[in-house]
Formats: sequence, C-alpha cells, structure tokens
Amino acid sequence: MGIVYLAEDLKLHRKVAVKKLRDDTASQNARERIQQEARLLAQLNHPNIVALHDVLEETTGNDTSVALVMEYIEGTTLRAWMRERSPSLQQKLSLLMQICLGLQQAHDLGIIHRDLKADNILITKNAKGEPVAKITDFGIAKSQQLDEKTLTAENQLAGTITAMSPEQILGKTLTARSDLFSLGAIAYELLCGSRPFEKHEAGALAMANRITSELHIPPQQAWAGIPEPLSILLDKLLAKEPAQRPESAQVVYQGFALLHKQGMEAEAEDFTATLTDLFTQQKVKSRRRWQRVVAGVAATLVLGAGSYWGWKEITRLEPQYIAVMPVEINGEIRGDENTEALTKTMVRRALMNSVSQLKASALVSFTPKEGQDFETQLQKLKDKGVTDALYARLECARTRCEIALQRVAPESNQIKRQESFTFLTDKNQEAQYRTSNSAALLFASAYQREPLEQVSMSDEDYKIYLDILGRLEAKALDEKDLGDLVSLSDRYPRNAYLYQGISDVAARLFVLDGNPTHLESALRTFEKADNFGISKSLISRLKLFIYGLGDYSEHYQQLISTLETTDFPLAELLSERARNYYRNGDYESGLRHATEAAELNPSADNLYLIALNQIASGKYDDGRITLNETVTTFPEHWSSYSALGVIELESGNLAAAEKSIASIPEELRSYRTTSNLGVAYFLQRKYPQALDTYNQVLEYVPNNVPAMEQMAETYLMLGDEQQAKDIFNKLLELTKNKENLESKLYRALTLAYLNKTPESISLTLSLLREAPEDTDIRYNAAQIYALANEWSSANHYIEQLLAQGMSAEWFNLPAFQQLCAQPQVSEQVKNAICT
Repeated sequence: MGIVYLAEDLKLHRKVAVKKLRDDTASQNARERIQQEARLLAQLNHPNIVALHDVLEETTGNDTSVALVMEYIEGTTLRAWMRERSPSLQQKLSLLMQICLGLQQAHDLGIIHRDLKADNILITKNAKGEPVAKITDFGIAKSQQLDEKTLTAENQLAGTITAMSPEQILGKTLTARSDLFSLGAIAYELLCGSRPFEKHEAGALAMANRITSELHIPPQQAWAGIPEPLSILLDKLLAKEPAQRPESAQVVYQGFALLHKQGMEAEAEDFTATLTDLFTQQKVKSRRRWQRVVAGVAATLVLGAGSYWGWKEITRLEPQYIAVMPVEINGEIRGDENTEALTKTMVRRALMNSVSQLKASALVSFTPKEGQDFETQLQKLKDKGVTDALYARLECARTRCEIALQRVAPESNQIKRQESFTFLTDKNQEAQYRTSNSAALLFASAYQREPLEQVSMSDEDYKIYLDILGRLEAKALDEKDLGDLVSLSDRYPRNAYLYQGISDVAARLFVLDGNPTHLESALRTFEKADNFGISKSLISRLKLFIYGLGDYSEHYQQLISTLETTDFPLAELLSERARNYYRNGDYESGLRHATEAAELNPSADNLYLIALNQIASGKYDDGRITLNETVTTFPEHWSSYSALGVIELESGNLAAAEKSIASIPEELRSYRTTSNLGVAYFLQRKYPQALDTYNQVLEYVPNNVPAMEQMAETYLMLGDEQQAKDIFNKLLELTKNKENLESKLYRALTLAYLNKTPESISLTLSLLREAPEDTDIRYNAAQIYALANEWSSANHYIEQLLAQGMSAEWFNLPAFQQLCAQPQVSEQVKNAICT
C-alpha cells in the first residue's frame, strides 16, 4: 500500500525514510491506516522501534495526502539477515531480547502490533558493530475478520499467515499475548532455522487451519540439539490459548536474558524447572520460586552482568570485595624476637580467613607500598573496587594485647562497624579463632555462615604454621614449607586454617618454579577435607584457585558450573570464566568476561586479565594501554610489567622489553618472565646471555619445554646443530601423548626441525583449527611451513603477523631467512624480514 523514499533532512543534515501511500492504493482505508501509524509512532520512543520524525500532509481539494518522515535504518530485514548470515546463538538471543524490549514499550502504551513478522524487524549495527533490532510498520493493522479472499491475498505476503496468532485468524479479541505468538514464530525461525508451521500446498486456508487447530512442529524436530529450557520457552510462546503464553514481553525478555547470560546447558534440570515456572501460570506452591527467579533476573540486570540461574543467595546479597589492611601493633610484646611478627601474621591470617565465613564475598589481595599512610591505602583500595576493608590495631603490654577490629568503607573512609577484645599472646591460637569469628560479625547477619570451631595444634606445631605463613608474606618460601603444612594437616585434619595456608603456599611455589607437583600436593590434601567436616564452600574455592593455575581444564569447568549455584561473587566468577577461555584460546570470550569482571571489580588482576586476552589476540596497542593504566594505578603489579615486556618483544621494541622485565625484582620473577628475558636477549642477538638465562629457567624448572625449545634455537644461531638436535629429540619425548595446547604447539615445531614434516603439518592444522587467533600458534605455523618448504603458506602467516605488529626481529631464524630467495614470497615479507 506504500512506497518508501530515501531522503535528506536539509535542516538536521541526516538521512531519513519518507513513507508515502501509493497513488493507486490511496483509498480512505489506506489513509486511515497510515494516519493510525503516525499516531501510534508519535507515542513510542524506544531504541528498538523505528522512530517517527515528522508527518507531512498535503490537501488537494477534499483529499489529504499523508507521508511519514521516519528514522532511516541502514541495514536489512530480519528475514534477509537470517538468510545472509550465520549468527552465533548469543547474537540471536540478543536480537530477541531487543525485540522484547521494544514490544513491551508498545504494549505498555496499549498498542498491539498485529503484524509482527521477520519482514517487519529491521537489523542495523551500532557503533561497536553489533546487530541492533528495530521494529517497524506499527499501525498497519490487518483485518480481524479474515475471509477466504483476505487470506488468499495475505498468503502472498511472505510469512504473514504463519506469524498470525490463532485468535487473530479466528477474529477473536486481540491482546498483547497475540503479539507474543508472533514473537514465538519469529524466535522459532531464527533459532531453529525453519518455520513452526510448514507451508501447505492447499494454500492459506489450510495454513490457517493448521495454526488454529494443529500443534506446531516440536522444536526438537527442527533442531535436534536444542536445549530443553529454550524448547520450553518456544512451546509456551506458540501455545494455542493466549492464557497459556507468558504474561508479557518483559517476562519473555527475562527468560531470554537468563539463557543468554547462563549459556545453553540442556542437562541443567533445575534451570529447566526454573524456566518452566517462569513461563507457566503457577499454583501457589510454586509461586515462591517463580518470584525468586524474577527478582534474581532484575537484580542481576541492575548489576549489568550475568543472570546466573540457581543463585539462591547472590540474587539477594550485594557482592562484597574485601581487603585486609596491614596490622598495626603499638606497645611491646614480651617473648622471642619474632613474637611481634608472629602475632601480626596471626591477626592478618585470621582476618583473611574470616572472608571465607561470609556469603557472596571475595578476598582482594592488597599489599601497600612502604610508608603509605592510612588514607592513601584506602584510596588504593577504592581504586581496586574494594567494598570493605578490615583493619586491626593492637595495643600491647607485655603478654596482653587489646585488639580493635574495624570494618571500613574505602568509598567514604568511614568506619561501618567495630569490635574489640583482649587476648594473651601465649594464647594466640584462641585469639586467631576469636579474631576470625569477630571479623565475620562485623558484617550483616545475612552474609554470615557458621562460626569456626577451634581445632588446636601443639604450641610447637602452631609456631611452625605461623613461621611458614610469615615467610609467605615476606616472599621467602622454601619448597620444604609446603610439605610441612601438609604434614600438619595430616595431624590436624579438622583445622580449616591449614587448608587455606596450603593453597596459598602451593600457588606461590608454582608461580616461582612452575612445578605442578605443588598443585597436586594441595589437591590431594583437599580431597580428604570432606571427611573431616571442613566447609565445602571453602574447599571448592581453594580447588578453583588451584585448578585455575594448572592444567585442569575439565575439573575447572565442572567446578565453575557447580559454583554458579552458590554464593560465589559475580566478578570473581566472571574472571574465572575469563581465565578459562584464555587458557583454551577463546580470547574474544575471555576479553568479554574479563571486561565485565573489571567493571564490577576494577582490581589489578582483572585489568591484567583484560590485557592478557588483548595481547593473545594480537591487539597489542589495546593491551599496552590497559597495562600502562594498570601499572600507573598499581605500580607494584609485577605481572603487568612482565606482560608489557611481552608486548614490546612482539612489537620489536627489544630494549624496552628488556627494561620492562628487568624492572621486576629478580627474586620475584617467575620462570616464564625469566624465559621472556632470554627471548629479549635472543632477539637482540645476545646469544650467550640468552643461553645463560634459559639455563636459569631450567634450574627452576627442569625439562621446561618452552625454555628447551628456545635454547635449541639459540644453539642453531650459534651454529651448533648437534646440540640443537639433541634438545629437539628430548623435546619429542617430553611432549609425547600430551594434549594441552602448549605441549602440542612445541611438539609440532620439534617434529618440523627433525624433518617429520607430514606429522608436523597435520598437528599444526589441528592447532590452527583449535585456536586460529593465537599469535604463538600462527608464528610456529609460519616457521613449520618454512621448514617444510611450503613457501606460500609460510608467507601467508608471516603477513598476518607483520600486519598485527610483530617485529621483523622475530624472523631472523634460518628457517625464515630461506624465504628471501623464494619467488612465491611477497615483496612485503621480503622487505620486512630480509633487510
């Protein structure tokens, strides 16, 4: 009935769409329809509805011509968009959520679309390149009394009949739920790839009969792998009776939001039950759970991040991110020369352990700079996103101390709550438990778990425990310390403090030398904790921490899924997911989750996690910006200096890379950081220094595969081919039957150097499929193809690496230099690596 012109608004300098009746259809009914559309659009103002800018009227005699000046959408219809793209499930759900939001605003104003179909949804892009849905054609109402002639005409408009609700076809009174049936037809087609009712050769009347009296095709038949919760949602939307459909578009939005944020897990029975409740008219006995789910969705939407099902407490409790400030001791404590230090360690560990006694709470690591005053420390904590700080001040005289515990708000520098008591320094064990329990009482009762029950050690064993934790704080651990803590846990398996200490010590030792036996030792100890009444919540968190450090991908994912049903704080869960995606080469997902975690809790670790995913996906400039901001805010976050060194290495700023890594105190460099320093020497052709550095790494971590491979390449540059070959043969044994990404990466390169070309290329292709954006994998692929004399393939990956900013120094190896004489190699590559 109309025609649409692309026009320019000369006053506001913008493109607009002018919608005008065609002259041959300008009946009174048509004019009324377009005027109706103008009236309706004038009431609507929503980012997911096409906006009305103006109405133009021209009167000629008794006739009035009407045209609508509307927002110009540069894009296509949803139907065309579906045909032309292969969007991810998350993108599809996002579009459906947007349609729900636009539809809800119309329904709130009493407007029923009555012609909602894929052709009336326009898809454009926002500034980030993400698809945006816009509902159009409001007010072009279809007749509610459809006779055969009308149906035949309608059948020629693609999709209109299949989108009509049964009550619309039957001429019954329409409600907002009529549009929800049409929304269900759109969602079914978008998600399942086909329409819920097959076209019938008998035409529109047969189609109408099918919609009104026959069941739609089961979603499982159209999409065999559809998750059960999503199938339930589609079934409810396409119910014949309006009363059986969801109550509103807002409720449908909440369902899609749950699915979008949680992800699709068909076997999640509790989540399926939750959605069943959400989209069903509930009896009294189940209404309470329905209300809790909706409240949970609303709360998490306010937070701006994931709606995770089953969070019985986190939906009611704001997450708390808690830091422990340095313990202050005034006066003199009688005893050994280290009595004061041990007392300070006792109080600090008690405060740190008190966080595990709180729901929806996470401990944020914090070590202030020397000489930093109290107000500056609070400002640093505020910058880290800390919600609460625990502070302890002791006034001591001989063997008696009065301790004042305070819960401080970094945001306002105000004391929220405080508690004090007196203890004797020769009764430190009792004092530790009382300190933990008293600190937990500083928080609202809704957050509190059961208080810790004291499990005493002998005085001698307790002193060993405090000595080890004191060395942990001073970063002066010995490998024997972990074994001593494990032995203590064997003697005192009901002492919860020991498990936390084992986790921290094992992690610290692993970071220093990379030996996974430290992590295994901690995990073996945790396994026995269940038998001795240790909190499952505590052990789950400790396991997650350890799994996140080592090669435990399957256990890690299973435990994350379990923790989603508990009171684990949202930012922590997001950062754990980000780490998991990073370890598995999905850097886009890792970056998204790390960014969400940093928005909720802008800690140094979360910012660092953003940078890691940026670097791994080749976004060096973004990573450099993130890391420079991080070290400005957290000047002693040494991991960020290490990551900056990696960026400068890959960008060819070798002196800057060396300087960044060397700025980390030597005793605090991990073996990986030391290895990167060796790479900086190697790329600057300081081969003897590189060999010395790699030997340092191997002293820390014997048989470290990356260091050995780099050492072999160094020998090649020095012309010692036999030494290089010996190392490559050893690497072949070390990587045999190893399935982690790093082992497969170095095995492929080793096979290439040992002239096992077919096996090497096969493994390389597998790695490229597994993590196509990984810089290390693409670099090794270029090297492997060069060794195999596959010049075109090597050239392809070198071009990619150069385009993302990798420096030419990385291509000094003999394998790459062979390309300089090959005609298949581009001038771009030759000019970059051969000069």
